[in-house]
Amino acid sequence: MVFKMKNKKSIGLKELSIITTAIGVIIIYFNFTYFSQYSNIFTTLNLLAAIIIAGIPILYRYMEYNKIKKIESAFPRFLRDVTENISIGMTLPQSIRAATENDYGVLSPHIKDMSAKISWGISFEKVLIDFAKKIRSKTMNRTVQTIIETHRSGGTIDTVLRSVVDSINQLERIKKERSSSIYAQMVSGYMIYLVFLGVMIGMSSFLLPAFSFEETMPDMQPMFLELFRSLIVIQGLFAGLAIGKMAEGTIFAGIKHSLVLVVFGYSAFVIFG
Repeated sequence: MVFKMKNKKSIGLKELSIITTAIGVIIIYFNFTYFSQYSNIFTTLNLLAAIIIAGIPILYRYMEYNKIKKIESAFPRFLRDVTENISIGMTLPQSIRAATENDYGVLSPHIKDMSAKISWGISFEKVLIDFAKKIRSKTMNRTVQTIIETHRSGGTIDTVLRSVVDSINQLERIKKERSSSIYAQMVSGYMIYLVFLGVMIGMSSFLLPAFSFEETMPDMQPMFLELFRSLIVIQGLFAGLAIGKMAEGTIFAGIKHSLVLVVFGYSAFVIFG
């Protein structure tokens, strides 16, 4: 997935990271220059800069990851449709061409590209290899290699595709069972963060005022509040990434959890802390 500009040129992850880093550095510069004495504004702008520098590129990478997951999910359905078309007497090119009429979501443009290449005389194996390279997914690479190796070892293409579809479906069932089994761990991750957030709010609301810092060391209380806010953001970020890793097997899947925890935790601390 890429961001489109008016001149139809795409912005990749590297270019996006350069842009967001430049914007973030500018925000940090003005923040330290003009708002260093205003604790709430200073912290908020630092958080905003961090989100721009790191959050936007990570979100971009997550969007790519999400797109790949959708392609992986739709690919078995495409193979099943091709297999059914072959079983009723269509040739492989005809089967793929007929499949282009179906809706596979983000996979549909790739199916049309496959059909066009096969109609130009490019072999099915070469088309699959090019497809896997373009998707850049380990799962798709393994699936394509399985199809190619199984086909080379003998057997009709519809039998090969049917066996691959069955294998993919079994793997998907295993993944879903794994996700269900760790649901309790995900809930525990959220509960632990809420307990941590409650401790931070309790310390800032009750413990710090009890020490009467304003009378002896007036700079200490704002420093502790700044520290607590930073800890809440850091804890929310890494707790969300850990939850995503447990639930879906990849850190990028935890970005949505991190975003929820950081925004909720920071907002709650500002309101109640």
